Amino acid sequence: MGKVLAAFLALGMPLLAACSGGGGGGGTTAVPAPAAPAPVVTPAGSPVNLQAASTRVAYPAAAVTAVVTGTGTGSVITSASGQGATLTLGTDASGNLNAVVFNLPGLSLQYPAPLTSLPSPLSVDSIASTLNDNLGSRNSIGAVLTQVAAGQILSASSYGLWLYTDSANTAQVGSLAFGNLTPAASVPATGSATFNGFAIGTASTLNGGSLYAVQGNAQIIANFATQNVTTNLTNLTVHNEPYAPAATITSLPNLNGSAAMTGNAYAGTISGGALSGTINGNFYGTAAQETAGVWQASGGGNLWVGSFGAK
Repeated sequence: MGKVLAAFLALGMPLLAACSGGGGGGGTTAVPAPAAPAPVVTPAGSPVNLQAASTRVAYPAAAVTAVVTGTGTGSVITSASGQGATLTLGTDASGNLNAVVFNLPGLSLQYPAPLTSLPSPLSVDSIASTLNDNLGSRNSIGAVLTQVAAGQILSASSYGLWLYTDSANTAQVGSLAFGNLTPAASVPATGSATFNGFAIGTASTLNGGSLYAVQGNAQIIANFATQNVTTNLTNLTVHNEPYAPAATITSLPNLNGSAAMTGNAYAGTISGGALSGTINGNFYGTAAQETAGVWQASGGGNLWVGSFGAK
């Protein structure tokens, strides 16, 4: 999957097709035209390091979905990994991403994947630009999928954000995390580990209006002996979407909490300042070398939806 991927996928995008035509002459035999050379196909997307070439894999996903209307943010649905949400990736013969299937709470869509790489390190501006391209556009989806984790590249997991606007111009925003889960029996039973990476997110004011993007640091401290996880989302910088009404939020308080571990999963609460919410994560890799998950927090008139990845 490379470093950072941004998907700009429009519903109803026209398909390209090759056309041919020909004709005959009175009583003569047409000379067959030489065969056209095979077209050079440029793979859409970047190399996927989660799976083999020419495969399609449905990954269980942790996910959060929020409905956003002109009058504010409505229902919020949180789904832990293994509760039915999936993100499917398809690869071509070269191992490049060529399809994405979203099967998340409130979003069930399949597209080929015209993806382009974004600069690394992941920035709040790149997140805002990706989501902003879909503001006000009916029947469109914008998504960010990334494996950047504070100077490291994840190899067993990925996390991201998406924004979908339907034909009625009702928007849904969400976050997700997925990958190759650590088998429960392979999660360490003793010792502890500290994972460092990034957290990203987006928000809408509860009364409608401004839409924000956020990026910061994630530190996850797992005590495998006590089955307890300490979660810290810090240095959360906010960027207002260019086309959204002017807003003054530039940062968020640190969001800290603890979570109980069960097998390869953990779930708990987070809070900071006027914000409080929940966090759901999983361990990825053959021996829990990585962690990724989703979070949501509300307060002060905003609802924040995000994800994180760390190594």
